[in-house]
Amino acid sequence: MKSIKGASVLICSFVVLLGTSHFGKPVQAGSGGAFFAGMVTSHVVGGFVRRDQARTDAAVHQAYSQPTSVQAAPVAPAQPAQKTVEQRLGALDDLANRGIITKDEYAARRQAILDSL
Repeated sequence: MKSIKGASVLICSFVVLLGTSHFGKPVQAGSGGAFFAGMVTSHVVGGFVRRDQARTDAAVHQAYSQPTSVQAAPVAPAQPAQKTVEQRLGALDDLANRGIITKDEYAARRQAILDSL
């Protein structure tokens, strides 16, 4: 790309030199040399600007057209399976047999389990 710009600048410089001096002769109004040099220079510079804008537009389009990653919602931990009434009563009996709960607590919790049916 640098070689293209360098060549264009060289050509523009040559055209300006050619158009303004006619190889040593001063430019006179109406000769058209300065006009021609200005037109060529503006065309070359305008091409640089258009290509630069096209590259910028392409980069923006590419940046916005890329699929964005969507983060999935966290999955709630699975609830442990509900224990059956028999399992709950068995665990309650085990607590009572080991002396962890009193007879009154045993009776109250047993009644709560049976009421949940």
